[in-house]
Amino acid sequence: MRYLLLILLFLSCNPVKQVLNNKEKLAQVAEVVVRSGWCANDTTFITKSDTLVEIDTLIDVDIRIDTQKVNEFVYVTKWKTNTITKTLTIHDTIKSYIVDNARVRLLQTDSARLSVEVDEWKHKANTRLSWLISLLIIIGVFIYLKLRK
Repeated sequence: MRYLLLILLFLSCNPVKQVLNNKEKLAQVAEVVVRSGWCANDTTFITKSDTLVEIDTLIDVDIRIDTQKVNEFVYVTKWKTNTITKTLTIHDTIKSYIVDNARVRLLQTDSARLSVEVDEWKHKANTRLSWLISLLIIIGVFIYLKLRK
């Protein structure tokens, strides 16, 4: 009895092995995994750093000379003025990314399939509506003919 339970334990079904050995089941699992976004193997993130800091310094030199005559003396005054202008320019970092292409393709396929199904159901609904209207007209004509006599 013990050996039978031991053999049964080792030979029991393993769902992981069943999925790995069967290609159809593996494809179904892969589709669910990709659609859920768990495995984004071809997603590429590109971060391009374009940070640029420029500092411009302008120096404007102004030299002036002034003369004054006081009594017999001539005073010459010379002065120099420096105007410093600093400009700081910063360009921000650009960050871009490319999405998961397999997931996009899968969702586009689902969208196309669902669009076809919607068109089929619209056609069925229109057909059934026309049959219902025809049936109501026939019943109305029948009731009219019965009540007319």
